[in-house]
Amino acid sequence: MENKALGIFETIGFVPAVAGADAALKSAEVEILGCRYVGSGLVSVLLSGDVSSVKVAVESGCSAAALVGSVESQTVIARTAEGLSSVVADAKPKKSEAAFVTNRSKRPATKQKRPKRKISTKSVPELNLEELSKLNVVKLRELSRQIPGIALDRRIIRSARKDELINAIISCYQKDKE
Repeated sequence: MENKALGIFETIGFVPAVAGADAALKSAEVEILGCRYVGSGLVSVLLSGDVSSVKVAVESGCSAAALVGSVESQTVIARTAEGLSSVVADAKPKKSEAAFVTNRSKRPATKQKRPKRKISTKSVPELNLEELSKLNVVKLRELSRQIPGIALDRRIIRSARKDELINAIISCYQKDKE
């Protein structure tokens, strides 16, 4: 990037950034250095090339981005200083952006779920109130989903409080005893 111009425009949202980058690359002979998620919805597009090409590319990119969304700021640095290339290269994307921007062609690995087996309340040793109260809410929800005939619906289990889960599990065990 030595002695090349650097052009940056910043949009609010990813869609305007992509539309602007597309228009910038089509309008002039420039190289895209990257698309960085800055935070709070701001996305920066970095372009490099000769000064006139970068100026044209930034202008057309901003125009295209403004049609789709909002452009926050723009700048063109005519001749970059020697140390600036390391600053631009070191601007590390956030973890979520890194997975999207650098590995666009790779699909995220899907975790294979093993089927949850339903357990009978007879096969599980009886849990008393003290043992249930020691479990955290996540474990209680898992246990509730595995018990057939529990009084709570799956959607209710997802947002149920600890005391509600304990009461439903105990009442299910009491019904099985009868």
